Amino acid sequence: MLGKLPPFDYCQPSTLKEALALKERFDGNACFLAGGTDLLVAMKEYKESHRALLDIKQIPELRAIRQEDGGLCFGAAVTTRAIARSPLVQERFPLFSRSLKMLGSMQIGNRATLGGNLANASPSADSAPSLLALEASVKLAGPKGERLVPLENFFVGPGETVINRELLTGVYVPSAPAQGRGFFYKLGPRGAPEDICIVSVALFAVPDAARTSWKEVRIALGAVAPTPIRARHAEQALRGQLIGGKATADAARLAAEKDSRPISDIRGSSSYRRAMVRLLVARALDHLAGEITGELKR
Repeated sequence: MLGKLPPFDYCQPSTLKEALALKERFDGNACFLAGGTDLLVAMKEYKESHRALLDIKQIPELRAIRQEDGGLCFGAAVTTRAIARSPLVQERFPLFSRSLKMLGSMQIGNRATLGGNLANASPSADSAPSLLALEASVKLAGPKGERLVPLENFFVGPGETVINRELLTGVYVPSAPAQGRGFFYKLGPRGAPEDICIVSVALFAVPDAARTSWKEVRIALGAVAPTPIRARHAEQALRGQLIGGKATADAARLAAEKDSRPISDIRGSSSYRRAMVRLLVARALDHLAGEITGELKR
């Protein structure tokens, strides 16, 4: 049962500079607030306590989706629902749009932000696998300036990131090859994809010029390791192999047995999660193979 929110100071900075200055003024004992869907619940459960909450929703650059260097940059305070519904995102990165459509209920999606979903560093974060497959990076700003960190290097462990007295200001997704295709699967309890996932799989693949072999394959997994991960063994097994060939089964097995490191918890056992990784990776590869084959016939 949730308790009452503990007392805290509330500040609403209007610029990034002001937000960072306030963070330092409270000697780090302040937390940035955007959607609050995880933070406020944690505070009511007395799992977290902060002297101040710094509401960053009114900082203009954190609320924008803009084109940058051929890719897209998403402000950290943009809601997941706004990203999922964006025509620009649906056109440029349908894989990302699809994954965010499955993030929580309508109410949660209208409140939760991309920056919060990543900074919370849950192994089951719905936005992480698709962004890993798209080779995204996060933008961090702090007292020592700004830096760009590949998302694969951003997560340290459950609830832990490389953020050091910094603010996650945005996420940069580079331009993807036009011939590339992506797909996202999420397995939720009781078949409810909007719930916290048991396993999630994001796949982005590029065929060769003849569309008969895999030129590049990126596979990312959620909820099967201490952090969202790339399935490197499975990826390596697919490069240069025939689309729809026997390498699909080998890659799915490697993703489950070599790349995954699942735990057993209330949502599923480790053996069940491995089995679902194997199944969902194979399904995703079969889906993309069918899509590419269909385009070739047309």
